[in-house]
Amino acid sequence: MFIYLDFVPHFTCACCGTCCRNDWLVTVDDAGYIRNREFFARTGRAGEFTAAFTPLAGKRAAGEYAAIAKRPGGGCWFLREDNLCLLHREAGHEHLDGVCRLFPRYPMRTARGVELTLSFSCPEVLRLADRPEPLNVVRAEEPPIPLEADSYTAEVFPGQQPRHSVLGYYFELEHHFIDIIQCRGLTVAGRLDFLAATAAALASLPSSPDAGREVDRLIRGNYDRLDAAEAAGVAALDPADIMLEHFFVNLIFKKVFYLHGLTGAMRLLQALWRRLAAAGAGGDAGRLERVKGAVMAAEFEYCHNRAALLKIAAGR
Repeated sequence: MFIYLDFVPHFTCACCGTCCRNDWLVTVDDAGYIRNREFFARTGRAGEFTAAFTPLAGKRAAGEYAAIAKRPGGGCWFLREDNLCLLHREAGHEHLDGVCRLFPRYPMRTARGVELTLSFSCPEVLRLADRPEPLNVVRAEEPPIPLEADSYTAEVFPGQQPRHSVLGYYFELEHHFIDIIQCRGLTVAGRLDFLAATAAALASLPSSPDAGREVDRLIRGNYDRLDAAEAAGVAALDPADIMLEHFFVNLIFKKVFYLHGLTGAMRLLQALWRRLAAAGAGGDAGRLERVKGAVMAAEFEYCHNRAALLKIAAGR
């Protein structure tokens, strides 16, 4: 089974070069290093290989052997002036490092199948998300786009949680959390507050054989409140508010509550919300663009500097 947010099949690279100009360190494993060394040797450019690939010194993370160098202006060594990749043109897509083949796709291996979304640090993804309709979860027997084998950004198996833990019901909770964020009878701030109260209530439930019954009772009570909020009328929303909604839905779909726990994930979302709310303050014509910029920065930090972000969220 393939489970994905409905904008995923519409993504194609716009060749804007943004991801190739980010300050993240793109690494290759030892097999990638050797593959590139042999390729550059065959084309008589051993000197360029030495300049482009720098073995990492000291302690290295698994799968990280060398880094691709940056040009003086900050772009990737292989980025051309037309925003196309020299290595891709000469050696083909399959030759690229896994990060370059994968981004901005975000595949996850879960107990219910392969789940897939996109990263909001890509301008083309933001363009796809700039729409009034809510993001929807799609289930299908075929992948929406070609996927790399065994290239998963997260693995989620609620059955491995401690017995009677509320996270054993993670998929039901994720569905509910997305419904909360998409409740347009509340302001975006109101939805985050509602979500925080729900996460706190769930975290306070004791681990017991009745955990499932208690989770169900809480969710049913919440839907009564959400239905009442919707019946009272839709809160005033503009495109910036909707972009914020889509960002938080996407982040929740990335299994943030499973990966960081109910309390840790909520702290993370609240820390991000404070930044995004500050960027979106005011109702002027430039609000959407400021929010888009803040969303890209928040997504970039979550994906590439998560440890520091979690420390900030925890007040450390």
